[in-house]
This record gives sequence, C-alpha cells and structure tokens, in this order.
Amino acid sequence: MNGRNDAFANSGGFLSQTYRTSGFTGCARKIMAAIRMSLAPLIMRRRTNRSVGAYFDLVTDDGRMFYGDNFHFGFFHDGATTLHDALDAHTDMVARMANLGNAKHILDIGCGICAPAIRIAQTYSGHITGINISCEQVRQAKQLVEKKNMGDRISIREGNALDLDFEDESFDSLLCLEVAGDICVTESQKTKFMDEVYRVLKPGGHIGFSDLAFTGCPSSKEEKAMKMILYHQGRELITDWPALFRKRGFKIQEEHDMIEHTMSTWDHFITVYEERRNEVQSRYGKRLAAQSLVNLKQLSAILNEFGSFPVISAQKPSA
Repeated sequence: MNGRNDAFANSGGFLSQTYRTSGFTGCARKIMAAIRMSLAPLIMRRRTNRSVGAYFDLVTDDGRMFYGDNFHFGFFHDGATTLHDALDAHTDMVARMANLGNAKHILDIGCGICAPAIRIAQTYSGHITGINISCEQVRQAKQLVEKKNMGDRISIREGNALDLDFEDESFDSLLCLEVAGDICVTESQKTKFMDEVYRVLKPGGHIGFSDLAFTGCPSSKEEKAMKMILYHQGRELITDWPALFRKRGFKIQEEHDMIEHTMSTWDHFITVYEERRNEVQSRYGKRLAAQSLVNLKQLSAILNEFGSFPVISAQKPSA
C-alpha cells in the first residue's frame, strides 16, 4: 500500500472523495494521520510506534477499496489462484500454527479490521480479543464485527503489543499475522515484543506467527520505493525471528519460509492498479498513480532478492 502523505500535495481527488464518503470528520482524520505519519521520519529520522499507527489510519480506506478487508500477503499454495483465496489461506495457516482447537481465550495481535478474526471465529470456538495500534482500524473493526454479528465472539481494543494491557498468562493461544515488523521499529523493541507475548501466554500455549523479514539491505533507491509502499526501510526488517523465539524460551514446533508462495500477491496488486487505472488516477492524480505502479513493480524485485517470510508455530513450555 502506498504512503498517502504525497496524495495531499498532488491531488485534490483524495480529500474530495473522502469528504463525499466520510464528511469533514473523515477528512480531518486523514489530514491528522498524514501529519503524524510524516513528522516522525522527518524529525526522528525513523518510524515510531505512533507514526505506524498513523500510517494505517491513513491507508485503511485505500486498502479496503482496492484489495479487500485483509491487510497481509497472500499464501499462494496449491489450489489458491485468486488473491482472496490466498489471503484466507494465510489466515488459516497461522491459525493452525496457533493450535486453536482447544483455546478458550485467543489474542490477535495487530488484528487489522478483524477480517482474519472473523474467519477464525467461524472455524474455532474460542473468544478472540483483537488489539491494534491504529485507532482507525479499531473503529472499522468494531463496525465489521457488528455487521457480521460476531460481537459475542470477538472484542477489539486499541493497544500496543509492546505494552500489553493484560495480566500474565491471560491467553491460551496467540496470533501474530504479519504485524511484528510493523510494531517493532527498533531492535530493542523486538526483544520487548518477545517478552510481552511470552508473558501473556499461558504455559503450554502456542503462538502462530508470520511476518516479512529481510536478509540484507536494499540500495538507497530501492529503500525509497519500499518506504512509499510499505512504510519500511529494509534494514528495519533484517530479523531472525526463529532465533528470537528460541532465545526467549519458546519451543519451535514448526517453521517454514513461505516467501516464494507470497510473491504472486504483488502480481495481483499490480493487476488491480492497472485494471482500475482511471479510478486510481482520479483519487491520487496521474503522477502519484504512475509512481505507485513503478514502486509496486520494483518492490517485487526487491523482495525476490532480499525477502524471507518466516511462518512459525512456537510453544511456551509448560510450568
């Protein structure tokens, strides 16, 4: 997804369309999100947890408009040919890794707008608590859960996974579906994240985990394209997640790298941009729309060279 702060400088279509659908309040939310998202890299020279939340505040409507209600890569396994199928397959795999069969209390860390939680609740019987650092995604998640009549199965709250507002050993299972790299903007935060998920998980409980990680640093030109689409720098994503799980005391039950099975996601994104070119140009302006397409195509090559995508089932040892 594209960093939309440039859209305000390049096109009035973005705000005018937001006004038609969400009124003045919606426009104000977008403007404030763009400011918060832009200031952190300008002043701090890096993302912050608050600016990550602002990024998702800003791009959520765009993501839903063009790609649907899931905010993760697709898992194009055998038989998954559409983006919709691949997104669901990714959710299903992480849910399986979390060993949800007997879980009564499940924590979904970085729950998006709860599309994965809704799908999981249709298969498993436990109650799901979703947390999200984006206030806009929390707002829309509550709306979607209510629309699906899932309020008795899913609860949502705004929160930071680095400082979870739960008692020790509160959950039987945890889900962390492609969010850790967004949450952890420094190396020390990766350790803090491990401490928190370990703390709130019951002994014997499992976490199902997936995330994009990098094995090396792209060039400065490639980094610019990455930041425009993913609001990341490659060096921030260089992480050995299995090693961090083991260091914290988790037992790895299952581990895969599914990067090659995610790459078709970008082909589908590019196809959407090209098929809906007029709509994209109307919303963001011709220059930004064209640059976004260039960046999408470049990102696919960057991920082929530097990307990995660990999927992990980790268990906290029994007491």
